[in-house]
Amino acid sequence: MNKSKYSSKAQKKKSVRYLAMQILNAVEQDGAYVNLKLSQVLNDVSLSSEDSALLTEIVYGVTQRRLTLDAIIDPYVKTRIPLWLRNVLRISAFQIIFLDRIPDYAVLSQASEIVRMKAGAQLVNFARGVIHELVRNGQTDYDNIMMLDDTLDHLAIKYSAPSWLIQYFIKHRGKSEAIALFESLLWKPYIAVRTNGKPEILQQLRDTFKTQESPLVSSFGIRVVSGQVAQSPLFSNGDVTIQDETSMLVALAGNVNGDDNVLDACAAPGGKTTHMAQFLTTGQVTALDVHEHKLDLIRENATRLNVQDKITPILLDARSVHENFKRESFDKIFVDAPCSGLGLMRRKPDIKYTKLLDGVHDLSKIQWDILNSVEPTLKTGGRLIYSTCTLTKTENQDMIRRFLQEHQNYKVVPLNVLDLPEKCYTQEGYIEIFPHAFHTDGFFIAVLEKQ
Repeated sequence: MNKSKYSSKAQKKKSVRYLAMQILNAVEQDGAYVNLKLSQVLNDVSLSSEDSALLTEIVYGVTQRRLTLDAIIDPYVKTRIPLWLRNVLRISAFQIIFLDRIPDYAVLSQASEIVRMKAGAQLVNFARGVIHELVRNGQTDYDNIMMLDDTLDHLAIKYSAPSWLIQYFIKHRGKSEAIALFESLLWKPYIAVRTNGKPEILQQLRDTFKTQESPLVSSFGIRVVSGQVAQSPLFSNGDVTIQDETSMLVALAGNVNGDDNVLDACAAPGGKTTHMAQFLTTGQVTALDVHEHKLDLIRENATRLNVQDKITPILLDARSVHENFKRESFDKIFVDAPCSGLGLMRRKPDIKYTKLLDGVHDLSKIQWDILNSVEPTLKTGGRLIYSTCTLTKTENQDMIRRFLQEHQNYKVVPLNVLDLPEKCYTQEGYIEIFPHAFHTDGFFIAVLEKQ
């Protein structure tokens, strides 16, 4: 590839790397969420669409491959360096190895300028020396890492994930599936779009954007590989919304229709809520969240999608539902429970480095409390739909097993009546989808009926 084409814009790109360094510092040092911090910067700083895309690619790419990049950089550093400088080197290594369109001289020049701005001339020569080594050897070093055998420590470096997390999935899913999972987390995520159900809207998306058909929700959803859906008239007019395919399955699993009185106990930001509302005629969705600003998101989405008359947002902790609603109030209750979010590791790669098993156990207590709070308000014959965007049995199968043991008037409603590929289903009749199966988010859904 002729890298010399990238020259006139080299100076302009300098600020993008500096912003990337600041975002990465905030994520690792201050515990900021990568998606929220990036969105904040993109809103606060005026960047071209090209620069915004590059900033996004660098921030997510470096975060996804943090441990791999460190393994490449460390032999050339051999001393303790501040986090900001490590992130400059990570950004440089990522561009050299993974972004062929950016010339090596531009990487070197921009990194040198950032170091000069942060620390003066004293560290510039050090940084330049490391980057020269990365230019000479970085690609070979990366190739050698990817050829390492599959010991636990090597897998952690190859797929940039903590050893404990890889070990967890090896234990519960087997080594080959664990490797497939972590390999898939390095793939670039696409955007999935849910339509209002009209076939002509799907066709307009195909005509307007580069798309791929969905293996899960092809009748009303599609994948957009490139293009700015959120800036399109289809989005602003409420014909489409952005939502992962697995999340689109929740309303289908609940079989919402007609005059159902529905409780969405953990509703924000409203993707599933608005989907439920689309199936209603005279029915209503009561949508709960514990934060007013998140209820505002539900209202905004409902208004844009023209279903605001079918949704009632209420500020309430789902653990207090039994204290605020009468017994047997609802036909359907959805609990999209707070969870560890491990199914989102591709879209939110910082999750890999921050989640701990202790946190999973803390969350399972919240999930249990929510289920027991909403249960009395479900009508006899009604359905309880439990879902998470995580991959742990503690939060998924074990939670449902425990609930059924303590509430023996409930039975599992098998979900294999939905027209999905066979590997979506568990033996119990739940939906369990791992990210590597269909290049989607990981997700779990169980439906229980009250007898």
